[in-house]
Amino acid sequence: MRAGDKIVASVSSRLVLVPVTVIDRNGKPSVDLEREHFSVTEDSHPREIAALTREEAPVGLGLVVDLSGSMHGKLKHAISATRTIADLAGPADEVFLMTFGDRPEMRVPFARGAGRIASGLLGTHAAGDTALIDAVYQALHEVRASSHRRRALAVISDGGDNASRYNQAELKRRALEAGVQIYAISIVEGATDRNQRSGAFLLEELAETTGGLHFTIRNRADLPPMAERLARAMKDVYMLAYKPREGSPGKWRSIRISVTPPAPERLKVYARSGYFVPE
Repeated sequence: MRAGDKIVASVSSRLVLVPVTVIDRNGKPSVDLEREHFSVTEDSHPREIAALTREEAPVGLGLVVDLSGSMHGKLKHAISATRTIADLAGPADEVFLMTFGDRPEMRVPFARGAGRIASGLLGTHAAGDTALIDAVYQALHEVRASSHRRRALAVISDGGDNASRYNQAELKRRALEAGVQIYAISIVEGATDRNQRSGAFLLEELAETTGGLHFTIRNRADLPPMAERLARAMKDVYMLAYKPREGSPGKWRSIRISVTPPAPERLKVYARSGYFVPE
């Protein structure tokens, strides 16, 4: 649903729809939960769950890949990881490819099928500074063109920002407004590398607030298998619906979703932290 120039995703006048991913202690999606195992609060007030479905719903997905100079030695792994995610996209999924060095570049507009994404990776090379914030900001704008209700970004990067026009506060605001889940893989091979760690912290925060997942890897060779894990988690979600409280347009509403499993088990729940009431 559009509110002015903003996407207030997964919110209607009657129900709030929240994609929820539940992961077990082994990092695999937990797929045997029912409505009674979930609870939801809005601004700390319990809300009744109107519906819960588990679905591999079609998704509008933006692949955002870091090609800055620091990625030079990691490029083949990043390309392999990007292809892995694209290969796992379903026939109904819509996927675009954006890369960035010192500026974002749309390489493949929305398309169906992994072939076109692979072609967009031909001839790529790593160079320049890192406009991570600008790339994610622009990708949040571009993903609005998807015809699917679920929209997500998958970001692969090894560093913090040093070339963007937008700042972190502007990006976080845009991410909260967009209703897009952000999934990310951060490459942090140097434990004391402040630039790598700052990028990882930003992507982790974006993933946490939007209901996506964030992975940090210490070895570039782990990129493709981690990309497969991310892609599978992205596809296997619960869609939770509840009736919101009355509220003023434009007001922020915080959401908290928890799970009580049918058997003793450690589960981690990923869902967006809230939404803005549509205007």
